[in-house]
Amino acid sequence: MNYEIEIRDIEPIRVAFIKYKGIATDANKVFPSVFKAIHGKSNGAPFICYYVMNQETKIGEMDLCVPTAETPNNNGITIKEIPRVKAVCVTHIGPYETMNYGYEAINRYAKENSLILQFPFREVYIKGPGMLLKGNPNKYVTEIIFPIKEVE
Repeated sequence: MNYEIEIRDIEPIRVAFIKYKGIATDANKVFPSVFKAIHGKSNGAPFICYYVMNQETKIGEMDLCVPTAETPNNNGITIKEIPRVKAVCVTHIGPYETMNYGYEAINRYAKENSLILQFPFREVYIKGPGMLLKGNPNKYVTEIIFPIKEVE
């Protein structure tokens, strides 16, 4: 795959979120509760902030985030402001199972440009499966955003 990598300033964003610890692919079963808590009123694409991720087991600690101006009405779902970050960004088009190629491209770019990648990183689900219909995984669009610390 050919990835166009760019470094961008990611603006601060207000989100409703719930902490989740477990298998990353099972997070999609919890996401609907965040949407429900804000009555479906999001003002941006949902994303996951990964704080810890074991590449072997795919078990991690993450926040399931939905940008919103709403105040959630549900236990365990709260609001926070995610601060501005400078990040390496890549857009992955295709099934989630092939996103590792996007991560490899980011790692290669960071190494070639002496950048230090930092947690938490984000996967922003611009286009993915709907609530009812799965859609075509080859047309899923996911942006990977990896904060960087520039080397002095």
